[in-house]
Amino acid sequence: MADADYRLLKTQKNQILILIQSASLDPREFEWEEREEAENFSHGEVTLHFHRLLHTPSGYAALFGENFLSYSPGPQGPNETERNIGWTGKYLAVERWLTYLKREIDAPDLWASLAQEQELFSAEPAGAVNAPFNADEQVQIRKAVEEIRVFISSTYSLAGEPLATVNRKLDYLIDASTRVGRIDWKNIFVGALLSLALQQLSPSGPGLRELFAAAGHLLRHVLGGVISTPLLH
Repeated sequence: MADADYRLLKTQKNQILILIQSASLDPREFEWEEREEAENFSHGEVTLHFHRLLHTPSGYAALFGENFLSYSPGPQGPNETERNIGWTGKYLAVERWLTYLKREIDAPDLWASLAQEQELFSAEPAGAVNAPFNADEQVQIRKAVEEIRVFISSTYSLAGEPLATVNRKLDYLIDASTRVGRIDWKNIFVGALLSLALQQLSPSGPGLRELFAAAGHLLRHVLGGVISTPLLH
C-alpha cells in the first residue's frame, strides 16, 4: 500500500495561525488533526494523509485536501468545498472560512433567548401581586435600567435614531415603574426588551445573551422586591 501525503508544511500552518489572529480569533481554540483515507486506484490502494483544522469550542473545521479545501460553516450553508486550488487558493479560502466562522460563533441565539424570555413572560411566582412599587424599589429599578443602558451603549455600535430609540424605551421603563403595578411593569419590560433585541440590537454585537440574563435577574427581583446587587458585572 502506497502513501500520498497532503499534510501542510510547518511554515504553511504558521501562516494560518497569523490569519486566525488577524480575524480576531484565539489560536488556542484551534487544534490540528491528522486524517487518513484509503483510496483504490488501478495500480492499487493508496493511503491519503490530510490535515484538518478544528475549532474546538464550536466543532467547525477545515479539511486540507490535495487540491481542495472543505470547511464548515460555509457562506450560506453548513458546508462548503472549494476545488482545483493550490496552496495560494487554500490560503485565501481559509481567510474566507474564518470570516464565516466568526460570524456564526459571534451571532447570538435569538430563538433560545426569546424562548427564555417567553418563559419569564408567562410564569408568575407564587403569591405575586400587582402592587405598586414603593419609593425605594423605584430607585432600585432606575439603577438597574441605567446599568442596562450603560451595557447596551458599551456593547453595541449604536448612534442616531437607533440609539435614541433605545434610550426612549429605557426612559419609558423608568417612568412606568412610578405609575403601574409590578406585574404590569414586568409585561411592559419584557415587551420592550424583545423589541430592542429584534429591531435595534441583534445585528450589532455578541452581548445579547448577557443582556437577557441580566434582564431575567431584574424581573425576578421586580416581582419579589428589592434589587440589591449589580446586574452586569
